[in-house]
Amino acid sequence: MKKKQYKLLISSEKKWFDFNVKDIWNYRDLIWLFVKRDVTTFYKQTILGPLWFIIQPLISTIVFAFVFNKIARLPTDQIPPYLFYMSGIISWNYFSECMLSTTTTFTSNAYIFNKVYFPRLVLPVSKVISSMVKLFVQLLLFFGFLFYYSIIDDSSINISINIMLLPIMIVQMALFALSIGMIITSLTTKYRDLRFLVAFAVQLFMYATPIAYPISAIPEKYKYIILSNPMTPIITGFRYSLLGSGTYDIYQFLNSMLIILIIFLFGIIIFNRVEKTFLDTI
Repeated sequence: MKKKQYKLLISSEKKWFDFNVKDIWNYRDLIWLFVKRDVTTFYKQTILGPLWFIIQPLISTIVFAFVFNKIARLPTDQIPPYLFYMSGIISWNYFSECMLSTTTTFTSNAYIFNKVYFPRLVLPVSKVISSMVKLFVQLLLFFGFLFYYSIIDDSSINISINIMLLPIMIVQMALFALSIGMIITSLTTKYRDLRFLVAFAVQLFMYATPIAYPISAIPEKYKYIILSNPMTPIITGFRYSLLGSGTYDIYQFLNSMLIILIIFLFGIIIFNRVEKTFLDTI
Protein backbone atom coordinates (compact mmCIF):
# COMPACT_ATOMS: atom_id res chain seq x y z
CA MET A 1 0.00 0.00 0.00
CA LYS A 2 1.39 3.37 -1.02
CA LYS A 3 2.21 5.67 1.87
CA LYS A 4 0.18 8.87 1.85
CA GLN A 5 2.21 12.04 1.37
CA TYR A 6 0.98 15.15 3.12
CA LYS A 7 1.57 18.60 1.62
CA LEU A 8 1.16 20.38 4.95
CA LEU A 9 1.82 19.05 8.43
CA ILE A 10 0.42 21.17 11.28
CA SER A 11 2.05 20.58 14.64
CA SER A 12 2.44 22.44 17.92
CA GLU A 13 6.06 21.39 18.09
CA LYS A 14 8.29 24.26 17.03
CA LYS A 15 11.86 25.29 17.40
CA TRP A 16 12.75 28.13 19.73
CA PHE A 17 13.46 30.32 16.72
CA ASP A 18 11.05 29.56 13.89
CA PHE A 19 10.72 32.35 11.33
CA ASN A 20 9.76 30.69 8.07
CA VAL A 21 9.79 33.46 5.47
CA LYS A 22 8.70 31.04 2.75
CA ASP A 23 5.66 30.00 4.77
CA ILE A 24 4.63 33.64 5.23
CA TRP A 25 5.22 34.33 1.52
CA ASN A 26 2.92 31.43 0.60
CA TYR A 27 0.15 33.23 2.50
CA ARG A 28 0.75 36.57 0.78
CA ASP A 29 -2.82 36.60 -0.56
CA LEU A 30 -4.12 36.40 3.00
CA ILE A 31 -1.78 39.22 4.02
CA TRP A 32 -3.21 41.33 1.20
CA LEU A 33 -6.78 40.62 2.37
CA PHE A 34 -5.91 41.68 5.93
CA VAL A 35 -4.21 44.84 4.62
CA LYS A 36 -7.25 45.69 2.51
CA ARG A 37 -9.52 45.10 5.49
CA ASP A 38 -7.47 47.37 7.77
CA VAL A 39 -7.27 50.21 5.25
CA THR A 40 -10.97 50.17 4.33
CA THR A 41 -12.26 49.85 7.90
CA PHE A 42 -10.12 52.82 8.99
CA TYR A 43 -12.22 55.35 7.07
CA LYS A 44 -15.46 53.41 6.63
CA GLN A 45 -18.48 55.34 7.93
CA THR A 46 -16.43 58.50 8.38
CA ILE A 47 -17.21 61.93 6.94
CA LEU A 48 -13.73 62.86 5.75
CA GLY A 49 -12.55 59.35 4.91
CA PRO A 50 -8.86 59.05 3.92
CA LEU A 51 -8.36 62.77 4.62
CA TRP A 52 -7.82 61.75 8.25
CA PHE A 53 -4.45 60.42 7.10
CA ILE A 54 -3.48 64.02 6.31
CA ILE A 55 -5.35 65.96 9.00
CA GLN A 56 -3.67 64.27 11.97
CA PRO A 57 0.00 65.02 11.08
CA LEU A 58 -0.95 68.49 9.82
CA ILE A 59 -2.60 69.52 13.09
CA SER A 60 0.16 67.90 15.15
CA THR A 61 2.80 69.79 13.17
CA ILE A 62 1.04 73.12 13.77
CA VAL A 63 0.78 72.42 17.52
CA PHE A 64 4.43 71.32 17.76
CA ALA A 65 5.61 74.38 15.84
CA PHE A 66 3.64 76.69 18.12
CA VAL A 67 4.57 75.05 21.43
CA PHE A 68 8.17 73.96 20.89
CA ASN A 69 9.37 76.59 18.42
CA LYS A 70 7.38 79.72 19.22
CA ILE A 71 6.92 79.29 22.98
CA ALA A 72 9.77 77.02 24.11
CA ARG A 73 12.16 78.49 21.51
CA LEU A 74 13.76 75.14 20.76
CA PRO A 75 16.04 75.22 17.70
CA THR A 76 15.44 73.17 14.57
CA ASP A 77 19.02 73.18 13.22
CA GLN A 78 18.16 75.83 10.60
CA ILE A 79 15.50 73.55 9.11
CA PRO A 80 12.10 75.22 8.57
CA PRO A 81 10.10 74.34 11.71
CA TYR A 82 7.13 72.86 9.84
CA LEU A 83 9.41 70.52 7.86
CA PHE A 84 11.40 69.61 10.98
CA TYR A 85 8.37 68.69 13.07
CA MET A 86 6.37 67.08 10.27
CA SER A 87 9.23 64.74 9.33
CA GLY A 88 9.55 63.62 12.95
CA ILE A 89 5.81 63.27 13.48
CA ILE A 90 5.26 61.23 10.30
CA SER A 91 8.06 58.79 11.12
CA TRP A 92 7.00 58.46 14.75
CA ASN A 93 3.34 57.96 13.80
CA TYR A 94 4.31 55.04 11.60
CA PHE A 95 6.37 53.40 14.32
CA SER A 96 3.81 53.90 17.09
CA GLU A 97 0.86 52.79 14.94
CA CYS A 98 2.69 49.62 13.85
CA MET A 99 3.60 48.82 17.42
CA LEU A 100 0.18 49.53 18.94
CA SER A 101 -1.67 47.58 16.25
CA THR A 102 0.55 44.50 16.64
CA THR A 103 0.27 44.47 20.44
CA THR A 104 -3.32 43.16 20.16
CA THR A 105 -2.60 40.37 17.66
CA PHE A 106 -3.59 37.51 19.97
CA THR A 107 -6.36 39.13 22.00
CA SER A 108 -8.15 40.77 19.04
CA ASN A 109 -7.96 37.84 16.62
CA ALA A 110 -8.58 34.82 18.83
CA TYR A 111 -11.89 34.22 17.00
CA ILE A 112 -9.91 33.72 13.77
CA PHE A 113 -7.11 31.66 15.24
CA ASN A 114 -9.43 29.02 16.71
CA LYS A 115 -11.18 28.41 13.38
CA VAL A 116 -8.51 28.09 10.70
CA TYR A 117 -4.80 27.52 10.41
CA PHE A 118 -2.37 30.03 8.94
CA PRO A 119 1.02 31.30 10.14
CA ARG A 120 0.25 33.54 13.10
CA LEU A 121 2.91 36.03 12.04
CA VAL A 122 0.77 36.86 9.02
CA LEU A 123 -1.40 39.18 11.12
CA PRO A 124 1.32 41.38 12.67
CA VAL A 125 3.08 41.54 9.30
CA SER A 126 -0.16 42.70 7.67
CA LYS A 127 -0.51 45.44 10.31
CA VAL A 128 2.95 46.74 9.50
CA ILE A 129 2.15 46.81 5.77
CA SER A 130 -1.27 48.45 6.17
CA SER A 131 0.26 51.20 8.30
CA MET A 132 2.72 51.76 5.46
CA VAL A 133 -0.18 52.88 3.25
CA LYS A 134 -0.90 55.68 5.70
CA LEU A 135 2.79 56.53 5.84
CA PHE A 136 2.99 56.95 2.05
CA VAL A 137 -0.04 59.26 2.03
CA GLN A 138 1.55 61.40 4.74
CA LEU A 139 4.85 61.46 2.86
CA LEU A 140 3.00 62.93 -0.12
CA LEU A 141 1.79 65.70 2.20
CA PHE A 142 5.36 66.23 3.40
CA PHE A 143 6.73 66.44 -0.15
CA GLY A 144 4.09 69.07 -0.87
CA PHE A 145 5.45 71.20 1.96
CA LEU A 146 8.99 70.41 0.85
CA PHE A 147 8.23 71.65 -2.66
CA TYR A 148 6.70 74.83 -1.25
CA TYR A 149 9.74 75.61 0.92
CA SER A 150 12.13 74.78 -1.91
CA ILE A 151 10.48 77.60 -3.89
CA ILE A 152 10.33 80.28 -1.19
CA ASP A 153 13.61 79.41 0.59
CA ASP A 154 15.87 77.07 -1.33
CA SER A 155 18.86 77.81 0.93
CA SER A 156 17.46 75.66 3.75
CA ILE A 157 16.55 72.69 1.55
CA ASN A 158 19.16 70.22 0.41
CA ILE A 159 17.58 67.24 -1.35
CA SER A 160 20.30 64.84 -2.41
CA ILE A 161 21.08 61.20 -3.03
CA ASN A 162 20.67 60.70 0.72
CA ILE A 163 16.97 60.20 0.04
CA MET A 164 17.95 56.66 -0.99
CA LEU A 165 18.31 55.96 2.74
CA LEU A 166 14.57 56.48 3.27
CA PRO A 167 13.48 52.87 2.53
CA ILE A 168 16.13 51.59 4.97
CA MET A 169 14.74 53.80 7.74
CA ILE A 170 11.18 52.65 7.02
CA VAL A 171 12.16 48.97 7.12
CA GLN A 172 14.09 49.53 10.35
CA MET A 173 11.10 51.24 11.98
CA ALA A 174 8.81 48.43 10.82
CA LEU A 175 11.13 45.74 12.20
CA PHE A 176 11.50 47.51 15.54
CA ALA A 177 7.74 48.04 15.90
CA LEU A 178 7.05 44.43 14.89
CA SER A 179 9.57 43.16 17.44
CA ILE A 180 8.13 45.18 20.34
CA GLY A 181 4.57 44.33 19.26
CA MET A 182 5.25 40.58 19.23
CA ILE A 183 6.68 40.72 22.75
CA ILE A 184 3.82 42.77 24.18
CA THR A 185 1.04 40.77 22.49
CA SER A 186 2.61 37.60 23.86
CA LEU A 187 2.69 38.98 27.40
CA THR A 188 -0.85 40.40 27.29
CA THR A 189 -2.35 36.94 26.79
CA LYS A 190 -1.60 36.31 30.46
CA TYR A 191 -1.18 39.82 31.88
CA ARG A 192 -4.11 41.80 30.50
CA ASP A 193 -3.40 44.99 32.44
CA LEU A 194 -0.16 45.40 30.48
CA ARG A 195 -2.12 46.77 27.52
CA PHE A 196 -3.19 49.80 29.59
CA LEU A 197 0.44 50.76 30.08
CA VAL A 198 1.41 50.49 26.42
CA ALA A 199 -0.17 53.73 25.15
CA PHE A 200 1.26 55.63 28.13
CA ALA A 201 4.70 54.12 27.58
CA VAL A 202 4.61 55.10 23.90
CA GLN A 203 4.00 58.73 24.87
CA LEU A 204 6.94 58.70 27.28
CA PHE A 205 9.12 57.00 24.69
CA MET A 206 8.28 59.78 22.22
CA TYR A 207 9.77 62.43 24.51
CA ALA A 208 12.94 60.34 24.78
CA THR A 209 13.21 60.49 20.98
CA PRO A 210 14.27 63.65 19.09
CA ILE A 211 10.87 64.39 17.55
CA ALA A 212 10.35 67.89 18.96
CA TYR A 213 14.02 68.80 19.38
CA PRO A 214 17.32 68.22 17.56
CA ILE A 215 20.29 66.33 19.01
CA SER A 216 22.21 69.62 19.23
CA ALA A 217 19.68 70.98 21.76
CA ILE A 218 20.32 68.19 24.28
CA PRO A 219 22.74 69.03 27.15
CA GLU A 220 25.92 66.95 26.99
CA LYS A 221 25.31 65.22 30.33
CA TYR A 222 21.96 63.85 29.07
CA LYS A 223 22.89 63.23 25.45
CA TYR A 224 24.04 59.64 26.04
CA ILE A 225 20.51 58.75 27.26
CA ILE A 226 18.89 59.95 24.04
CA LEU A 227 21.59 58.39 21.86
CA SER A 228 21.09 55.01 23.54
CA ASN A 229 17.50 55.02 22.26
CA PRO A 230 17.34 52.78 19.14
CA MET A 231 14.80 55.15 17.59
CA THR A 232 17.12 58.16 17.74
CA PRO A 233 19.33 57.21 14.74
CA ILE A 234 16.20 56.25 12.80
CA ILE A 235 14.44 59.59 13.34
CA THR A 236 17.58 61.62 12.63
CA GLY A 237 18.30 59.43 9.61
CA PHE A 238 14.74 59.91 8.40
CA ARG A 239 15.18 63.68 8.52
CA TYR A 240 18.63 63.45 6.97
CA SER A 241 17.38 61.38 4.05
CA LEU A 242 14.47 63.74 3.37
CA LEU A 243 16.08 67.12 4.05
CA GLY A 244 19.81 66.50 3.77
CA SER A 245 20.26 68.38 7.04
CA GLY A 246 20.88 67.41 10.63
CA THR A 247 23.13 64.71 12.04
CA TYR A 248 23.60 61.15 10.88
CA ASP A 249 26.13 58.78 12.43
CA ILE A 250 26.68 55.41 10.74
CA TYR A 251 27.99 53.88 13.98
CA GLN A 252 24.86 54.89 15.89
CA PHE A 253 22.78 53.49 13.04
CA LEU A 254 24.58 50.12 13.13
CA ASN A 255 24.29 50.01 16.92
CA SER A 256 20.56 50.69 16.62
CA MET A 257 20.18 47.91 14.03
CA LEU A 258 22.05 45.46 16.28
CA ILE A 259 19.76 46.23 19.23
CA ILE A 260 16.67 45.87 17.03
CA LEU A 261 17.83 42.52 15.66
CA ILE A 262 18.39 41.22 19.20
CA ILE A 263 14.90 42.38 20.23
CA PHE A 264 13.49 40.82 17.04
CA LEU A 265 15.08 37.44 17.84
CA PHE A 266 13.67 37.58 21.36
CA GLY A 267 10.26 38.60 19.99
CA ILE A 268 10.17 35.64 17.58
CA ILE A 269 11.11 33.24 20.36
CA ILE A 270 8.46 34.43 22.83
CA PHE A 271 5.84 34.72 20.06
CA ASN A 272 6.41 31.10 18.98
CA ARG A 273 6.22 29.86 22.57
CA VAL A 274 2.95 31.66 23.32
CA GLU A 275 1.08 31.00 20.07
CA LYS A 276 0.80 27.27 20.87
CA THR A 277 -1.19 27.77 24.07
CA PHE A 278 -2.61 31.32 24.03
CA LEU A 279 -6.13 30.12 23.14
CA ASP A 280 -6.24 28.31 26.49
CA THR A 281 -5.47 31.48 28.44
CA ILE A 282 -7.50 34.11 26.55
